[in-house]
Amino acid sequence: MSYSINVTEKDVPTALQAAAAAMAEVVKGQPIHARDQKQALAALTQVLKLLQLQHDSQKVNASLNGSLGWVGNEVGNEQIVGATINVSVWLS
Repeated sequence: MSYSINVTEKDVPTALQAAAAAMAEVVKGQPIHARDQKQALAALTQVLKLLQLQHDSQKVNASLNGSLGWVGNEVGNEQIVGATINVSVWLS
């Protein structure tokens, strides 16, 4: 299963909060992503720290995409056999 989250906010903390809320919704619809939620948000947090706003009119944009592959059908006991987390951030 995969997800794609895109946010545009006024600053880094607000962008991270919006992405975290969107990721929580992903987990509700695709419970397997509870397994990579923490890692995805940690990656986004670290990459967002790289941005340096030049003026107040700039917006923080973030794209968080990921997928998991697994074997097994018993919910909660799936064996993860593949994972992707991709983070992009930029100012506009």
